[in-house]
Amino acid sequence: MARIETVGVQQARDKLRDHIDAAVQDDQITVITRHGKQVAVLVPAGWYQRAQAALDAQAAGES
Repeated sequence: MARIETVGVQQARDKLRDHIDAAVQDDQITVITRHGKQVAVLVPAGWYQRAQAALDAQAAGES
């Protein structure tokens, strides 16, 4: 299972390279918050591709 880290927008901006490296090397998911609310998620590309394929398959089944 992927490790999940939560960071504020400023930290995500300051350490973007580190968060990207962690996604690629460690399969880490980074949840980005602003004022304590989740606003974005950085996920490994493979995770995103699998999620997109599942959504596409679901949409095709609904047609």
